[in-house]
Amino acid sequence: MQLMVGTAQFGLKYGLNKNKINFKETKKILKIIKKNKIKYFDTAIGYGASQSVIGNFDIKKSIVTKISLPKKNIKSIESWFYKNINSSLKKLKIKKLHGLLVHNSSDIIKSKNKFELIRLLKEAKKKNIISNHGVSIYDKIEVNKILKVFKPDILQFPGNIFDQRFLNNKFHKKLRKINIKMAVRSCFLQGLLLKKSLNKGSIKTKKKFDNFLEWCEKKKITKIKTSIQFIKAFRRK
Repeated sequence: MQLMVGTAQFGLKYGLNKNKINFKETKKILKIIKKNKIKYFDTAIGYGASQSVIGNFDIKKSIVTKISLPKKNIKSIESWFYKNINSSLKKLKIKKLHGLLVHNSSDIIKSKNKFELIRLLKEAKKKNIISNHGVSIYDKIEVNKILKVFKPDILQFPGNIFDQRFLNNKFHKKLRKINIKMAVRSCFLQGLLLKKSLNKGSIKTKKKFDNFLEWCEKKKITKIKTSIQFIKAFRRK
């Protein structure tokens, strides 16, 4: 299991409190990342200046970025695709992406350009521009729909103590059997699991959060470590 750093807040207001990390804070974070030899980063073309921020720091990095089909009709999907990929590589200051994910699963499931996009993802891998292609998903129902038209190298999905939809052994076995790598995002639930207290939300959510805090205090383990170890435990099953 490899840790991957999410970087949406490097480039735009994101997360529970819609915060953007300033340059000074980003520098501190990347210094810690370099010290701990974490090299995997998750970003997206839609994350504002995130790619440029990562590229401007001298760290050994393996990048997974995400791409979304344009909403407007364009003359050439191929030209659009390679223009965006080359722009990402230039901003990140790397020659090859560890992964390129389709940001919106509907681009693979519903779009009229889905087969052209799939062809380009496979072609980029053959050209050695990317090591892996994949899809970012939000619901398990999307998986079978995707697999009918495309077998990705990576499926990225949310997973944390409060959201365990994808965290079961049967689902993991299915993906491993067909050699699909798994990338879990939102292990801190956009920062909610790191809060000191929860003022908003349903009674059920508040109760869950209070139980989580109580458990951490009882075991004398930080919320960060608990959240990460929780994901690791599922990966070992």
